[in-house]
Amino acid sequence: ASTLEEYIRLGGRVLGLGQPPQRIDGKLSDDIAPFLDEFARPDGPILQVAGTSQPIEAAAVDALRRLTADDPFRIERAVGDRGILFHHRRRLADGQLLFLVNTSLEHPSAGKFRAPGGGAELWDPHSGATEPCAFGRSEQGVEVEFSLPPAGSQLYFVSQKLVTPAPSRQPTRQPISPAGAVRCRRLEPNVLTIDYVDVTAGGQSRSNQYFYAAQQFACRQNGLERNPWDNAVQFKDEILLRTFPPDSGFEVSYRFSIDGPVPMRLEIVFERPDLYTITCNGTPVKPTTKAWWLDKAFGRVDLSQVARTGPNVVTLKAAPLGHFHELEPAYVLGDFALRADAAGFTIVPEKGLQLGSIESAGSGGQRLGWDRQGYPFYAQGVGYQLTFPIAKPKGSYQVTLPSWYGSVARVDVNGKTAGYVGWAPAQLDVTRWIKKGNNQVEVVVIGTLKNTLGPHHGKPGLGSAWPSMFQKGPTPGPPAGQEYHTVSYGLFAPFALEQVLAN
Repeated sequence: ASTLEEYIRLGGRVLGLGQPPQRIDGKLSDDIAPFLDEFARPDGPILQVAGTSQPIEAAAVDALRRLTADDPFRIERAVGDRGILFHHRRRLADGQLLFLVNTSLEHPSAGKFRAPGGGAELWDPHSGATEPCAFGRSEQGVEVEFSLPPAGSQLYFVSQKLVTPAPSRQPTRQPISPAGAVRCRRLEPNVLTIDYVDVTAGGQSRSNQYFYAAQQFACRQNGLERNPWDNAVQFKDEILLRTFPPDSGFEVSYRFSIDGPVPMRLEIVFERPDLYTITCNGTPVKPTTKAWWLDKAFGRVDLSQVARTGPNVVTLKAAPLGHFHELEPAYVLGDFALRADAAGFTIVPEKGLQLGSIESAGSGGQRLGWDRQGYPFYAQGVGYQLTFPIAKPKGSYQVTLPSWYGSVARVDVNGKTAGYVGWAPAQLDVTRWIKKGNNQVEVVVIGTLKNTLGPHHGKPGLGSAWPSMFQKGPTPGPPAGQEYHTVSYGLFAPFALEQVLAN
């Protein structure tokens, strides 16, 4: 109560919904009644809403309107606005900050706000740049129209000083015609995730096991209840101090097939390969010194000289067992595509990448990205290139992505990074990098490690990746390649370069 009283005496106002509280710190208190008698009155700083038949949300809105009745600030939504608009307003000594956010991913939001002040400016939270915006004047101060795309936001500063409004003019946008079609390229090696293995431990063997089941089997066969690094509580260093007999350990084999010539670049990645004896098709191989992928513990092993057309098997032997021998999936890297088969995937020659596509609305408008073109586990970026001839640069230039899906998209102009696109509107000003003559623009769409690391089984929903989602896979396995759950990333329509001229 003392903190609340201090807040009120400093000018704060409080809205109480429902019956007043009876307890402080969980205990019945006699201090509440005199506190309310002093402050909870019709003209006081506490507005108590009690005994109403309205839902609490409606009562709160009505009460807030009464609390702010003397504040001329107002936001008016456009008729039929289907966006989800939130705002945050902060009063400062020299004006007000207003941050508008449209949290809808499908619908824009538009309207206008009125606020006391001498003018309004647009502030860019990313660059710190400020500029006047278009606004009108009224008896209440300024009136500003806003329009936010899905997931869009805007930061305004309403200044007490007089500010000259920006001209309310719509610029002319002229698309630049590209010279040729979109060219697509993969930026990093393709990936084949191998999450089914054959395992031998304690004199017993299991075939076609999901890696997690194989992991638990290997632990149990070596006297462990389960993998201690997956789920265990360690008292001090009791797990690390445990020792294993000389005949302990396990052997695990990862299998993959190549249909066609062996790719010139072909590697396999394991977690801590330095802890194992490794063979490929019976030939000993070793990790490449200081070579890693994704994480410095993920070592790379060159297979280009020992792999062959047809079935291949890479075997790891841990003997004796150590604390850091943890059976995990393996990842084949190289210049190849993947074909989805009845059991997993087969490495095949590349045919080249293309723009993605979107199925008709009758099938739900499903995206078909690079995961449907032989790259289901790939995440690290696909570049889409166009060349734009510009005889005489004038005005400003914007790159727009009308249809894409990924974690982020990088825009390169004439070999230099111009910036990133991550939300609507999917636009980026690239004026600084445009030159006279041919301009090569590349949009690099980057996926996520969901496709590489999973979860891949049990039709997992997007937006979460709990440990339990990685612990189950179909038995026996591997399942058909089409049954692996992946996300379709990519560019689904050519991006545009537009010349913007002020009227």
